[in-house]
Amino acid sequence: YSNCMKIGTFDLETSSLYANSGIVLCGWVKDYIKGGVKTFRADTYPNWKTNKRHNRLVVVDIMNELSEYDILICHNGQYFDKAWLNTACLKYGLHPTLRGIKFIDPVLIARRHMRMARNSLAALIDYFDIEDAKTPIRFAYWIEASHDGNRKSMDYIVKHCERDVIALEQVYDKVRRLVKQIDDGGSAFR
Repeated sequence: YSNCMKIGTFDLETSSLYANSGIVLCGWVKDYIKGGVKTFRADTYPNWKTNKRHNRLVVVDIMNELSEYDILICHNGQYFDKAWLNTACLKYGLHPTLRGIKFIDPVLIARRHMRMARNSLAALIDYFDIEDAKTPIRFAYWIEASHDGNRKSMDYIVKHCERDVIALEQVYDKVRRLVKQIDDGGSAFR
């Protein structure tokens, strides 16, 4: 990579797999080179207590942060995180800036260049013996956070998001040897 390229690793936690039936709960963005971290928690925004479903402010902040990067590393980011945020941007009348940012997506790299039974982040973490394992997903926490505004559940979700990004960077450090080049198609198409 060029020294002037800014690379970020990120993960998004939402209350639903679909933007038309869910909200952003948390976004965690880490500068891959410098290590700085930004956490976006929906429960810290002013409208959280009165109107959780109106997620515009947290989406704006996440998109502003992500647009600072030339390349984004995100597991299943092409088909989930990027698409989810693009959908939210269109709802709120925002420009979907992720369309112009290159993605390195380890799930696509694994599908195209590796032979695994599953290509999930958890499967890759296990295969590569990475110690920073994902926290278990307990769906009750997502429901408690998004429906009830439960702070303890939100803390768990934020920690889960953070651990995913830390583990993702270690997975990326392994699979990046399979990336020939980054172009408009992303990372897995060569």
